[in-house]
This record gives sequence, C-alpha cells and structure tokens, in this order.
Amino acid sequence: MAAGDPIQEAVSAEGLARRVAACQPDATVRLAVIANPRARRLQRAGKRLALASLVGAPLYAETRDLASLHRAVARLVAEQGANVLAIAGGDGSLHHAVNALWQLAQQTQRVTGELPPWPRILILNGGTLNIVGRSVAIHGPPEETLRQFLGDFGQGPLSRVPVRPVPMLQVRWQDEAPRLGFVFGSALAYHALDLYARFGAGYLGLSRFLLEFGRGALFGSALWRQEAWKLGPYADLEIDGRRWPSYAGVAAVTADLTLAIGAVRAIRRPLGAPGFAVRVVEETQPRKLVHLLPALMSERGGPGLVDLPVVHRMRLSGPYTLDGECFHAPAPHAPLLVERFPAALPVVPATDR
Repeated sequence: MAAGDPIQEAVSAEGLARRVAACQPDATVRLAVIANPRARRLQRAGKRLALASLVGAPLYAETRDLASLHRAVARLVAEQGANVLAIAGGDGSLHHAVNALWQLAQQTQRVTGELPPWPRILILNGGTLNIVGRSVAIHGPPEETLRQFLGDFGQGPLSRVPVRPVPMLQVRWQDEAPRLGFVFGSALAYHALDLYARFGAGYLGLSRFLLEFGRGALFGSALWRQEAWKLGPYADLEIDGRRWPSYAGVAAVTADLTLAIGAVRAIRRPLGAPGFAVRVVEETQPRKLVHLLPALMSERGGPGLVDLPVVHRMRLSGPYTLDGECFHAPAPHAPLLVERFPAALPVVPATDR
C-alpha cells in the first residue's frame, strides 16, 4: 500500500473494506496497542518497550497529542487491519481513543455512506484511577493484561474474543458534534479537578484535596477564600423534565463509578441497564457538603443527594468533565445536553483463569 495520509486512506472505500473484512467473526485476531507515554504506569520506557515487544513494531504506537492519536488509530485499524485495539493509559487515554474512532467513523460515513465496524477494545490500565477498566474487572499491570489476552486469544478467530458492550454518553453543546464518554461531571467536578491536580495525582492527591476541602469549609483558609465560589450553587438543571433551580453538582455514568481501589463504589450500574445513572448533589451549603462526603463517595446516598438510576436526557450549562478530561463552555450559559449514545463500545472484559 502506498504511503500517504493514514486518515484519508482509512476513510476511503478501500479502507472501509479492509476494516469490514478484519472484523468478520472468522478473521484471525490482530491486536494493536496505542500507548500514552505520559500515563502514570507507562512513564518508564521499559514498561512501554514490554508492550511493543509483545505485538511488534507495526502494531504499536505511542501518541503524545491528539493529532498523532488520530493518525495512529487510522493506521492501525485500516492499514494494519487491527480488529482488537488495546489502549494503554488511563480513563483520559481511553476517552480520546474512543472519540478518535468515532470521528474516523463519521468521516468514513461521509465519504462512503457507511459506518465502519468498531474494533474490540482491550483496556490496559496504565493511568491513575482507571474507572472504566475496573468496571470490566481489568486489574494489574498493562503488560500482564496484554500477555494474558495474547495467550488466550492471539492466534484464534475474532469470534472467540469475549465482548462486554459498555454503554456510552454523548455530550454536546447546542449543535456541536457530540463527545462520547462514560463518566460525566458538571461544573463542580470541572473546578474540583483543577484543584485536585494541585495536590498530586492518584488516591493520595484525592485524600489531600478532600482534607483541604473539609478544613477550608469548616475553619477557613487562604485557598478556601480564593476558590470557594467554585462550589456554586449552580442553576437550571433539568433531568427528564424535572427541574432543579439550584444545585451544587451532578454526575452521570454508564459504568460503575469507583472511587477507591477494589471496594467503594459511588454509583453501580447493572449490566444491561437502560439509559444512564445520575447523582444530583442538591445540598449547596459548604459546611453541610463536608458532612455529605462519606455518603457522596459511597452507594448509600443520603439527605442532600438524589440518585436516579435510569435517566434518558439531562440539560444544564457550564463547563464539564468527561472521563477526567475538562471542557470549557463556549459561552456563558450555553445549553449542554447529555444523552445515551445509540451504540455501545465493544470492550473485552477480564477472563477467569
């Protein structure tokens, strides 16, 4: 195949035909890896070299920006015929890879009139929280997950690879193209992520952030005086026709929202549940929010929280987070719509040994 723009080649009729053939049930498994070298577990070159050695150079790509990610996705699924795409990184890496696949699919449909099939997605937990990976029981170092998959399925037909359809959200402002994702947070989460980053990544950083939040709300601090406005309250939330004129924050998920390793879940999503789940933080008084933290970070809920297990449409405004990535509002009070995406992502779950 002549060298050229991998995106243009992928969206062509020839690229579509190769992708369709690669995703037939009797096609041999062909796995490719996209690695984020900035992910917490992959910052050492040796970790990434271990992944590359398992699949070979043509089926491995490291991407440091969105442009290189889009080109890598196009090259791997069309030119290389990958029908299983392993994402080595955190929730943000998965988010951007899924959106690159979706944008490539839309471009293909505009050129050919058809949507290409999704490759199966194998999540290699290389990030900090790895919420989506844990929701399909993926644990352990990325190279171990990859080695196990190749040992179990690497030489067989694609039909042997198990799939768990993971629902996705679509989030958009006005008439903009939607972004796809799994864990949505409103403006409160958007501002909290900025503050959380100042205290360091991972669960230690989260603990430091929550400690400072509680201390500031109860006793005051310089940081609290500067940043307390970010707690809201916010206005005009609408969920399936029900309105909240005032609220502190809202989260929407299609996967289990796990906030601590292996145990504590704030929101649990049964397999095959319709719509998406939403938790609204109605309480807006900072001191009361501090006392809500244990309930906020667990399934049990409590006064000041409203849990809605099945939601179809949510309208609000302001900046938001999706899978830990932050998105600025294009204009003040721009209407933001959150819905369930019509298709599910075909994710490879952990297999019992």
